[in-house]
Amino acid sequence: MRTQQRTLHTLTLQVLANSIVNNKKTQATIWQTHGVQISEQAYSPPLGSSNNVLLMIMYNIYLGLGAHLISDLVVFQSCVRLWQAINETQSEHNFEYLHFLLEHFIVQAGRICVVCYQRLDLVEERIAFLDYVAHYLRENSPNGELSSVILQFFAKEFRLKSDCILRETIKLRHQLHPREVHTLLRIIASASGSEKYDKIYASDQSLFINVSSLLRCVVAADKESKNVGSLDKPMTKLEEVALSSNIDASYEAQVSFELKTLLVRCTANLLYENPANRGYCLDTQLLPTLLECTNMDARNPLMREWSILAIRNACINCPEAQQVIAGLTMQGAAPNDILSELNLDMGALRITDRTDKQK
Repeated sequence: MRTQQRTLHTLTLQVLANSIVNNKKTQATIWQTHGVQISEQAYSPPLGSSNNVLLMIMYNIYLGLGAHLISDLVVFQSCVRLWQAINETQSEHNFEYLHFLLEHFIVQAGRICVVCYQRLDLVEERIAFLDYVAHYLRENSPNGELSSVILQFFAKEFRLKSDCILRETIKLRHQLHPREVHTLLRIIASASGSEKYDKIYASDQSLFINVSSLLRCVVAADKESKNVGSLDKPMTKLEEVALSSNIDASYEAQVSFELKTLLVRCTANLLYENPANRGYCLDTQLLPTLLECTNMDARNPLMREWSILAIRNACINCPEAQQVIAGLTMQGAAPNDILSELNLDMGALRITDRTDKQK
């Protein structure tokens, strides 16, 4: 019975949606009469076809009559809340009009999008929107490039708020939500390594200085954590990530997870063919910090690989950086718990007969 009612409800909404296509008079009447209910039910559970039809109604009215009838924020917020609900419920329904609307904001209406983002009251909603942008970048911007206004705004937001990540890392009180900044960093890391967007950040030396400074602070905080037993200390032993480990498996949900990887990734991207940033790298003595990141750490997958790329980008066509590396003194292989547990030494596999040792 419920299924029949839901089907009837969806069909009724579909008839309503069809009636407003290219019909501005009907659009105005429908929105003035039912606009509040439509915008609220568009993201309400249970999620299904009816949510998409409601968004179709909003889409046609919004593009047909514009913001003088239906505000940008109402449309933007309904879409963000639906995306948030999709993530929370792990819904697999296809909400094509959600993508039509959000892509309109992030591709065509960058300035309006920034204003709407700033007017979101809840941090969770801002994170949900940033998550959508990160998702769009992972899909290689399928329906148009992101507005440069949005990407520049994200860099500005990161610079303003990035200190809260460090505060979280060293367990200090903070007012801002570090997850929002973490997601901003993920977007910048992705965009700065894309041929479509890399030039937007290439001339932003203040972003490089901010990212590299934060990386140095986080690495320094990790060194201190080894002495105080912080939960955010590097995980370099296989037993720490094994199923039988006593360490809380939720470490992947913590802000510290992938933090150094993202910072090193950003650094590597911003150093690529960028003489100005290479100069700042030398001035701030960043190379030793990058070398510190060449260890394996389960909290920061692929950090080692990104740090090697960052060192390469810092040294290429830069004799000064090459001289810094050449001036280092070989003191032997750095201790590595994972390699020791696997019985690996300098890339070679050694098989030892333990019975011979016992004899």
